[in-house]
Amino acid sequence: MAGLTESLNVDRTLLDPNFDGYKLSLDPLPSYSVKTDSGIDSVRLRDDQYSYQHVKAFGLHNHLFLDVWHMNSVYYVDEKWHVRRLRVILESQLDQPSIVFTIPDFDQKRHVPRHNVSITFPSETMCVLADGTGTLFVLDTGQRDTPELSKWKVLYSDSVCEDDQAFLLLDSVLHFEENSEPVYECLLLYIREKETFGASKNDGFEVILEWVTLFETAEDASIKVQGRRKFSGASAPWMAAIDRTGTALLWACETDFTVVQNTFKPLASNGHTEEKEEEEEVPLYTWTQTQEDTIVTFTIPQDSTKEELNIRLTHDHIEISIKGDIVLLKGELPRFIDVETSSWTVENKKLELMLAKQDVGTMWSEVVIGDSRGRYIVDPDQARIIHEKLAHLTSEELDASPHPGGFKPGVTPQELEDCDICPEGDASMARFDGNKNEVTNKVSLGSHQWLFNATLDPKQMPCICLRHDVDGIVWQPTTPDEQQLNAWKHHATFNALGYVQAAKTSKKFASCSQDTSYAVLCDCIRHLYIYRQPSPTLSPLRNRKSGRVIGELAKQQVISLDTTDDILGMQATNERLFVLTSKKLYVVKVRLENS
Repeated sequence: MAGLTESLNVDRTLLDPNFDGYKLSLDPLPSYSVKTDSGIDSVRLRDDQYSYQHVKAFGLHNHLFLDVWHMNSVYYVDEKWHVRRLRVILESQLDQPSIVFTIPDFDQKRHVPRHNVSITFPSETMCVLADGTGTLFVLDTGQRDTPELSKWKVLYSDSVCEDDQAFLLLDSVLHFEENSEPVYECLLLYIREKETFGASKNDGFEVILEWVTLFETAEDASIKVQGRRKFSGASAPWMAAIDRTGTALLWACETDFTVVQNTFKPLASNGHTEEKEEEEEVPLYTWTQTQEDTIVTFTIPQDSTKEELNIRLTHDHIEISIKGDIVLLKGELPRFIDVETSSWTVENKKLELMLAKQDVGTMWSEVVIGDSRGRYIVDPDQARIIHEKLAHLTSEELDASPHPGGFKPGVTPQELEDCDICPEGDASMARFDGNKNEVTNKVSLGSHQWLFNATLDPKQMPCICLRHDVDGIVWQPTTPDEQQLNAWKHHATFNALGYVQAAKTSKKFASCSQDTSYAVLCDCIRHLYIYRQPSPTLSPLRNRKSGRVIGELAKQQVISLDTTDDILGMQATNERLFVLTSKKLYVVKVRLENS
């Protein structure tokens, strides 16, 4: 796996250092609803799904699926495994959700250990569905944005996991080869037991991301598995998606993923890699230095004698060879030396050369200018001297203060809020190139907490919103090239959202509109909170504390549903909010003509 190759480059023009906070707006938002008489198919965690991985992967499932190609339609699965669609033209004239597809074998599979159904839409006429029991469906939906319902046709249905695991479908992509044959890229997630156990909270189970490639044959137009790539990790990812070109996989997670299988390209042999690394780590010589001298040590052949060594020193040049033809070191010195007081010795196959510095106290960065074949070893006495010089910059006291009376820290660990707590482990985002079979881009998340994911454009990968200081920054994954090395671009900013969400202890879902005009936080029951981007005010306002004139105002709006049933799903669009409970599907109009 690659190391950290880049950083998150914030666009300063998208930040507002003078943001004054959100002002509560009492303007009502029209809300409409339809009953879900057939109920919602909801699978809860079983007794054997007790690990941290299970809770994170399956605990907060969104049962409402947005058609990212047609933002006026949402889908859910009822208790009889009917996929139902609600298509909105006028909020005031909502029809009852219609059945568009029935998942087969419900009577046989309803009582087996399973996950929730997951649905994705890779194109305007295709759907990929996982029934939660281990079967993947590729469906031809026809044109979905029509009043008339078209029957969804099953093009493929099979168990695609080699281990016959039940899985969630995280993402799907449809692209075409040069011969115009369709290829379906599907990203699956499941959790399996490890063969060995340890002592950490994540031991006993491992999270598997399986990237399965399906292709449609030209002979009979049947769909078959072309290959698969498997990745193993200790925790479920916050975000994982396939590049829309079908060539790369991106993930953001607490702990990294490693490749465990690739049927397209064999994994490199660990033995050869380690052997190569060991060979590269062997230096030609080692060297150290003090304030007065630079000491260089070579390992020479055992049968070499002092007479066979040829050592030539001048005040600025060195040349060392054996038998006149084996050159050990040759070149210009970085500083002048005193040739008369310099010396060399041979003992136990070691040639030790002591170069006396003319400029006493000057430290060298190399022995010969431009030569990097040696390894520098810090002299213990020199390290002690440096430590003593820097000792005044540190203190062994927990609350050291240069002021006579001391001072109290502004914030203690007990006073930190949720948004100030950094993720555990080495959280990172990475891009795995399927053609190169390696991670080509990786960035450490550090204190950038994950807030939510959202699809802003169906032709691009889902965005990820991360906390930056107190703000929420939306990052759009991109396809890096020679001109653009970074794989993530700063797309938009939600002011203070990272701080605001800390107070929402009952938060269950979060998202934003496709035009990033607002972000929304959804509680477990009843309440939703909308945070709109600043908009110009009709008349200038003045901040009472600072006296600064405010020309823009950011509004917060609260939505209270007329039910106390659990919220099972939520989706946001530019025009509407869709909220699913166990008994109703709500449509909230968030874009008004005067907003």
